[in-house]
Amino acid sequence: MKRQIIFAILILFLFGIILYLPFIGEKEFQGEEGRRVLIALQMLENNEFLIPKLFDKPYFNKPPLFNWALAGVFLITKNYSEFVARAFSSFCLILASLFLVFIWQKILIKSGEEFHKLSLTTILLPGLIFLTTPEVIDKAIRAEIDGFYTMLITIAIYSWFYLHEVKNKKISAYVVSGIFLGMGILTKTFQALIFFYLALLPYLVFKKRLKELLSIHHFLGIITYLGVFSIWAISVSLKIGIKPFFTAWINEYLSSAKAQEMSFSQHFKAYTIFAFLGYSPWLWFLISYRDKNFLSFLKNNPLFYNLAIFSSFLFFFSYLFHFMFPGARLRYMLPSAGGLVFLSTLPIYHYMKQNYLPKIYRISILKMLPFINLVIAIVFFIYLSFLHYKPEPIFYIFCFLFLVLNLYVLIKNFSSPLAIFSFLLTIVFLLKFLYVTFYYPLHQKKMNHFRNAAFKIATLVKNKKELYLCQTIPHHLIYYLKYKYKLIPKIYYLKDCSTLPKGSYILFKEKHIPQKIFKDYKVYPLKIRTKNYLLVSS
Repeated sequence: MKRQIIFAILILFLFGIILYLPFIGEKEFQGEEGRRVLIALQMLENNEFLIPKLFDKPYFNKPPLFNWALAGVFLITKNYSEFVARAFSSFCLILASLFLVFIWQKILIKSGEEFHKLSLTTILLPGLIFLTTPEVIDKAIRAEIDGFYTMLITIAIYSWFYLHEVKNKKISAYVVSGIFLGMGILTKTFQALIFFYLALLPYLVFKKRLKELLSIHHFLGIITYLGVFSIWAISVSLKIGIKPFFTAWINEYLSSAKAQEMSFSQHFKAYTIFAFLGYSPWLWFLISYRDKNFLSFLKNNPLFYNLAIFSSFLFFFSYLFHFMFPGARLRYMLPSAGGLVFLSTLPIYHYMKQNYLPKIYRISILKMLPFINLVIAIVFFIYLSFLHYKPEPIFYIFCFLFLVLNLYVLIKNFSSPLAIFSFLLTIVFLLKFLYVTFYYPLHQKKMNHFRNAAFKIATLVKNKKELYLCQTIPHHLIYYLKYKYKLIPKIYYLKDCSTLPKGSYILFKEKHIPQKIFKDYKVYPLKIRTKNYLLVSS
């Protein structure tokens, strides 16, 4: 049994590595990646870890745990590259998938399954589904908080379910989950508690055990997660007070509630079209919960039934909660992905066990889906012929594999659950590689905005190995100038730009520059992606 578990772990780990790591260092930083990496690097540079800072200015929009973890990775590897920063997110989500497999195999054993008779696919079901969920893939290849945060919340929520509902260790359930919830708070504020209680509260109501919220076990859990958070919060408040970071967090919450970062139409599309795409193909298996035979199977297996109820509350209430806030991005609900994973694992497991596949899946997935894929592929090739861009040869190899797979499935009359699962896994795998082999080289050729800008600024500055920033902190640009390529070793931030340092270069945002600067100094205009900057020689 131990050898089987070790082998399963190795297979899942290797699958995650192969799925996530290739090409992740090719594209330059985007979104919040530069900010996260820059804070971690400045922690190492200044040996100041308690208070996250950007050029001596405290940054409290997010607590520091992710920055600590990323700084630790940089310290251990001695490598600050995009690959290492993003690989950390990949590693975290692979760990989350291994944890889900651990929970699943414990539930299988508890439900009476003979573990040595189970196939490797059956054991790895939730891990493979988790790793191949498009929303998870998207966060696994970014150096952002979401992958690390999702790992913590997934462990917190399902460690409670395992210890409380499977092992009946109530104190351990709340304390262990409390530790990871506390770490979640230290990663992304008190939002971490939302996921836990969106699953726990309705589950206890459904089970008619709501009084448990007043139990000593629950209070121990509260003390635990507040205690973990307080270790940092008290230390910070002794230095600068408690107000700065609580004010920053409240402003973050209000920003999401008021939709300051996105319009309602963008929000609506995110939680309809993009949610459907982001959680497909595994979302499709929720149709099974209308299947009487499958529902009968659940009701005859109390552990599976409880797992389904708990997971449905986690996923659906998280979706509804975030849908209600117009500023909530789709990635905000990613920590609830574990709920969907188990909701889709259960019907697939049932069909594999029965070696039976309902007609709706045989038609929609084994006939309609490959046909639609082939049509989309043909349309894409027609579109590609009009582009002034020639993809790398490896892209065409994956295109060929994609076409062959869909043609093969369309021609053959597959009807087994294993066939449908293998087909969906392979489709997601190929689509991911089609994306990175097409878009990443294109990005390098056409959209290398910050890398190119870094070299342009270095050329203008020449032998003057220092740069001043006037009331602007372009995170990605600083990363490439100072840390990745080491073009300008000294970069300083100016709060007051009324008096410019003599014989230096100062970077302004176009909207911040006084008109007199154009008269008194030499100015170089810089277009960096969508923003206009001006490099001033004093």
